[in-house]
Amino acid sequence: MPRPTNSEIEQYYFDLFRSHYALPAGRIEYADKPDVILHGERRLGIEIANLYLADGSDPASEQVQRRRREQVLERAQSLHLASGGRRIELSAAFDPGVPILEIDPLARKLAEIAMRVQGSSGQVDSLTFDHVPELTFLYHSGKEYAGARWRSVQSYAVPFVSVERVRQLVVEKTAKVADYDKGCQAFWLLLVVDFMDPAQDQFIEWPDGVALAKSPFERILIYKPQFGQVVDAVQAAM
Repeated sequence: MPRPTNSEIEQYYFDLFRSHYALPAGRIEYADKPDVILHGERRLGIEIANLYLADGSDPASEQVQRRRREQVLERAQSLHLASGGRRIELSAAFDPGVPILEIDPLARKLAEIAMRVQGSSGQVDSLTFDHVPELTFLYHSGKEYAGARWRSVQSYAVPFVSVERVRQLVVEKTAKVADYDKGCQAFWLLLVVDFMDPAQDQFIEWPDGVALAKSPFERILIYKPQFGQVVDAVQAAM
């Protein structure tokens, strides 16, 4: 099945948003720069973006780290089997505060630990991997089978809304407003937080007493689709 395009993802989120939020009356047009144009009493342009907790170019971001966790586990299992290890299924959790910087060294450490504990079963004593700060938890059932696969069993704490990331996104989108449809009389910025993605999930209540610098966007809305929750990010008065 082909991966949805950015336009299809934006349309999906906006269709959900329309079901949860009373928009001004008018005809909806899916476009580009901005992503949506509402033709009503006035022409309203709406730009859509996902609000990630960190920029995806940051090596410590969840977007990067989740790929690296899977790479570490896949490489470690391969090394374990190549060394004559049993086909056990291993579950691991990693410390988000200790980002994975290199795949191979960590994979080798994990493969060595697996070789030591493969004869037992259950949760692995943390003293066994206290020399590996990236790890917080290890478990294996002790069973051996052909399709065994090593897995990440990550747990997450849900933080409060990342005001700084909102500021950064507003700055990024403001720089593009000059290229937006000139026929629009106003613009909104819709920031989507998909709680199914740990790289995005956050409580979206806007903190009291905090205001963003005034922007070209008439409104900046933060939207959590699965909860039907929409809040305004407060902007300073002119």
